[in-house]
Amino acid sequence: MKDTPNFAAWSNENLAKFAHEAYDRMQAQQEAIMQLQGDFKDAMVQLRKLTGNGLDMRNTVAPALTKGAPGR
Repeated sequence: MKDTPNFAAWSNENLAKFAHEAYDRMQAQQEAIMQLQGDFKDAMVQLRKLTGNGLDMRNTVAPALTKGAPGR
């Protein structure tokens, strides 16, 4: 089991500092997530261009990304 800090014993000053640092970390993580989502969307646009925009989502067999490569 993971050891948890005894937050009840912390002073208000320490709790406020901890909360502020945690908030800053969460904001930075959210910005990183948004950047990665944008990068993923850009990569999908490029993939669709390379594969001819013809990805059929009902198709259970993955399309080959290179010419001559066998499907599944």
